Amino acid sequence: MSSHQDLTHRSIYSTRLPEGQHRGIKTDRVFRILLSNVDTDLTKYRIAKLAQAQQIQISLLLRRLEKSHLVHGTRVVDVKGLLLEWSRLRVKSESRSYLLKDIMNALRNVDLEYALTTYQAETMVNRYLFPSRTDLYIRVGDFERWHDLLVNRGALVGGGNVRLRWYDDQVFYNSFLVNGYRLVSRPQIIVDLIREGGVTVQAAEMMTNNYHSFVQPNQPEMSKNDVAQATV
Repeated sequence: MSSHQDLTHRSIYSTRLPEGQHRGIKTDRVFRILLSNVDTDLTKYRIAKLAQAQQIQISLLLRRLEKSHLVHGTRVVDVKGLLLEWSRLRVKSESRSYLLKDIMNALRNVDLEYALTTYQAETMVNRYLFPSRTDLYIRVGDFERWHDLLVNRGALVGGGNVRLRWYDDQVFYNSFLVNGYRLVSRPQIIVDLIREGGVTVQAAEMMTNNYHSFVQPNQPEMSKNDVAQATV
């Protein structure tokens, strides 16, 4: 498995954020960064740089989280509590559903970037849920290309077994490969499972209880082949 935090060929901040969403999305980014680096001492400057936020915003957020005993400085001290706090954050996102039988085969040869989450991603790393739906994040500017690709492969538009999601390209931070498929970061999978509700919350709890075995902050950088696959 290979992970990547900063894409070298294409910026994870390539699309301008909608007006009025900057603060919420940047807070979302900070949660993702903190929970992807639970055993790493990040500086506030580094967090601000990764989140493309002002240091004052980082300081205020960390101060609030520290008062709730979720972090100490920049280090996470309550993983479960911080995951739950992140799951309560609501950031506007877009989605579109499709019905396509062979979606996993389609993803093997796709020339667009994606990262799996919820059911399909959980099945690959935790093996508890039946993958009844394939949710994948795509880049904000890639929806039309994805729509055309799926429709050309025979997908029906509307409720189905495939859901495209997009809102911020930083969702690809610390994504990783499993059997040739790219997944979002482990904390992102957990938070998405919590937000999904129902039986997926049980899977989220299982992954949280084994958090340090799931989250590997010192994973190697992507190989050249991985970069090429993720950025074409």
